[in-house]
Amino acid sequence: MEIAIQLVIAGILQGGLYALAAFGLSLIFGVSNVLNLAHGEFLMLGGLFCFLIFSATGLNPFLIGLMILPFAFFLGYIFDRFLMRPLAGKKEHIRLMSSILVTLGAALCIGDVTSFLAGAEEKGVDYSMPSFFWGDLYISYLRLLAMVMIAGLTVGIHYYLKKTYTGRALRATTQNIRGAMLVGVDTSRIRSVTFGIGSMLASIAGVFYVVLLSISPDMGLTVTIKYLCIIVLGGLGSLIGSLVGGVILGLTESIVSYYNPHWGQTAAFLILVLILLIRPKGLFGK
Repeated sequence: MEIAIQLVIAGILQGGLYALAAFGLSLIFGVSNVLNLAHGEFLMLGGLFCFLIFSATGLNPFLIGLMILPFAFFLGYIFDRFLMRPLAGKKEHIRLMSSILVTLGAALCIGDVTSFLAGAEEKGVDYSMPSFFWGDLYISYLRLLAMVMIAGLTVGIHYYLKKTYTGRALRATTQNIRGAMLVGVDTSRIRSVTFGIGSMLASIAGVFYVVLLSISPDMGLTVTIKYLCIIVLGGLGSLIGSLVGGVILGLTESIVSYYNPHWGQTAAFLILVLILLIRPKGLFGK
């Protein structure tokens, strides 16, 4: 029983990390109709900057995460302005294919440059907190804190999208870009802001990664593929869908990997296929 609880906690935490970054990617695709294959690189860079600053200063890594958020937003905003903006006026199918090629090239370049400058080995932050035992059950306060913070971020994202002007404009652009333009929404600005928000969500997920797991320069495309699966599983543009999809993926990987580490991801993708056979638009897709 103790092992089962440990696996569930690990799976939910892993799923929460997946959901944070996956929802950012879902927003980007919904607003701009471009597929950003470089999204995972923002997660990797967030974790890398946290690692470098922690190694130099010893600051609390979660405080470092807050410090790098403005930089992550700026990086995502600039990424859209210089790489994605030239594609905005093209036909939809051309824009989608072009975005795949451009962002794939950007992902490979970022990964190679990072590997050259910072080294290709895995990196992790050596940060720990006390733990407690409940009978034979071992529970880490660090993992519990991370789960609470992820839950808080999820609530904050929901509030931002529902209650702020920019959040409502973002949702309107996702649902009907022409309608949003007719009521005065600056869709060009909203697109860039969405890239910034997506970059922030990925980078903060990267901070959790480097504290709880590890990061490496070649991880970007791997995690991006997982995020795409979560988006398809949960439904495009759905925060709850991303959360549920992430938790399903995380729990499956955690439980199956306990018995056979090589089958964790395979089992998760098989569940994805089974769910899509039943619900082609995803669990929360409309």
